[in-house]
Amino acid sequence: MVRVMIKRRVKAGEVPKVEEALKDLRAAALYQRGYVTGETLVRVDDPNTMLVISTWDSLESWNAWHENERRVQLADLLRPHLQDDEQFFIYYVVGREI
Repeated sequence: MVRVMIKRRVKAGEVPKVEEALKDLRAAALYQRGYVTGETLVRVDDPNTMLVISTWDSLESWNAWHENERRVQLADLLRPHLQDDEQFFIYYVVGREI
């Protein structure tokens, strides 16, 4: 199992648009093989910083989703609303190495 964390810094006033786009991304991920669960968090001290945490059954499943054409299209729609590039962090669950 792996957990993928994606940090996004959103431009001022763009949070509602990004929230909608993230819902579309999650809806598409639900149909991706290996997707387990996900959540979107907003920093308490900086509401323009968002963190998406998703759980995948394997690194291979995540990589397949990351390269999926639909995910790429939806992520491209997010970019104009971001202050800078997304940051990806991938961790494996201890005791369940990849």
